[in-house]
Amino acid sequence: MKNLIILYNPYYNKTVIEDHLALLKENGVTAFGKVRSKLNDQKHPNEKKLSSIGNNASKEIPIQLFLTDYNSMYVANVISVNKDIKFIKTPQYYQELDVEYWFVFDDLRLIAHKDFETIRDNILANFKAVNYNNHTYAIYGNPYIYPMQVTMKEEINYFEKEDVNYKYYTDIFKSKEHIKMKKNLIDFNFGSSAFYSLAPNSQDNIISAELEYIQNKNNPLYDFSSVVVKYSKAVELELYRFMRDLFKYLMAYNKSLESFPYAIQGRDYKLKDILEYKPNFGTYSYIIKSPEVKNTLNTYLDNKSLKHFIFVEIPSFVRTMQTIRNESVHGDSTSLQECNTIRAKVIGIGQSGILAELQRHGNMI
Repeated sequence: MKNLIILYNPYYNKTVIEDHLALLKENGVTAFGKVRSKLNDQKHPNEKKLSSIGNNASKEIPIQLFLTDYNSMYVANVISVNKDIKFIKTPQYYQELDVEYWFVFDDLRLIAHKDFETIRDNILANFKAVNYNNHTYAIYGNPYIYPMQVTMKEEINYFEKEDVNYKYYTDIFKSKEHIKMKKNLIDFNFGSSAFYSLAPNSQDNIISAELEYIQNKNNPLYDFSSVVVKYSKAVELELYRFMRDLFKYLMAYNKSLESFPYAIQGRDYKLKDILEYKPNFGTYSYIIKSPEVKNTLNTYLDNKSLKHFIFVEIPSFVRTMQTIRNESVHGDSTSLQECNTIRAKVIGIGQSGILAELQRHGNMI
């Protein structure tokens, strides 16, 4: 996926994001205009490259367009880039501006709202400026000309979704309770770096699970199945990201592992497929226990803490999660006690949480 970043200027319109969002909710699509600067009439130095990226954009191959004023950060799912748009409604303030071309998008996601430090230290720090020697994005004293192509040190698809019909813009401005819960999780469970290292979907699932848990923990008759499923979804995604990086590392040293076979529900796979397809919980334990993978791991990983985490802590957690999650998925009611067990292990209540530990040990690979 190609990634571009562009600065939006509240000077043109103080409600620039809100105006685009209103049209997106009304029509399912709108466009962000690249405004020609009155103070800068030079040609973009990477115009040909940007044109190529724009010409290839489609619903099947979208562009992630990051929009920021450094105070907040959004990302749009761009499905086309055009100089003229006849049938797409855009905010009225564009009529008074000289628009060079339009980024047409069908979804929008909020990454950080009024949080300069997070944007600077966690989000932009993950960007590399492609046409500026691939250096880490620099806020201060940079020579950048926008739109600018960036890559990510840790690749994040901000529009991964299990339900293909779901649109993030329907829930883009979160409630005060959501924002407060996010802050509490950062302050008391994860820390800023670990929390923002989680995939966006994992963040949302954990916050949603915590809100539902807090609202119902005093109701002895409440079924906590949906809470456990949300915790589980976050762990499944983060465990997959961890294992994908681990196996990619091992296959780089032992090419024969690429063809290591495993099966899921009667379908055959090879280990290299794990770079593209997420397996189920139990598959990881099977792969790790195999002599081929275990020997390679012991040979090329020296860190004892990391190996203990992989061989002991992950399988133990997976067994606990599988037992309770399977009951939830198959219709059995989940008690508060069972939910407390999973919650403690996932986010860290009186112990290290698996999500934070996956981030910490992932940095050791």
